[in-house]
Amino acid sequence: MCGRFNATASAEIVAAMESFGFDATGLRKRWFGDMFNIAPTEAVMVAIQEGGKRYLREMRWWLTPHWASEISNKFSMFNARAETLEKRRAFSGPFKYRRSVIPASGFIEWRTEKGVKQPYYLKPPSGNCYFAALWDVWLKEEHYLETCAIITTEASDSIRWLHDRMPALLSPDQFDAWVDPATPLSEVRAMLVPRDLSDWEIIPVNPSIGAATNKSSDAIQPVKTTASDEKLTQFEQAELF
Repeated sequence: MCGRFNATASAEIVAAMESFGFDATGLRKRWFGDMFNIAPTEAVMVAIQEGGKRYLREMRWWLTPHWASEISNKFSMFNARAETLEKRRAFSGPFKYRRSVIPASGFIEWRTEKGVKQPYYLKPPSGNCYFAALWDVWLKEEHYLETCAIITTEASDSIRWLHDRMPALLSPDQFDAWVDPATPLSEVRAMLVPRDLSDWEIIPVNPSIGAATNKSSDAIQPVKTTASDEKLTQFEQAELF
């Protein structure tokens, strides 16, 4: 599951995506700076290919299928499981024709420790990471809406102590094939594998990040936990609870 993430250096992220060939002209007019504690239904940056051209656009993070009768949050559509993409009506079409990339600075996962849910911020050493995602367009009368979902996969051994799922991560050299609808599905399926995060920082942060309204940088400030005080390794911590 991926239910929260951050884009803590959005100007640099936009510049990076432009260097990969995604036109951000339209997005630059609307984007309003760094985003801490991004939650489902909020606006996110999404890199797509449409009509043979590439764009970085702003979309609602909660996929609304083009065939839906209305915009609804009834079903959890902000994540899409890699294992069932072609079996779910909402995701099968976008997986074939509307694959996208969501750039980020890191993501949040929770773990229950001695009866308390403790959030952890997972931060890549490079500063940026890239989620494999899907997008769709919902159009009813004059209402036009672009939405997206982050693909998740089984967690790698490096973070299984924390959570059993993780976002499907892409590297920039995979962008060309991933966003091109002509790429055979067998090739893009092979990209949706658990990634080793042993070189990432995994930081316990303030539980206040659980409130989606908390958009302060304080939301990702490190805190001490019982496990960190005991100076145990990640896998030793997993054995404690």
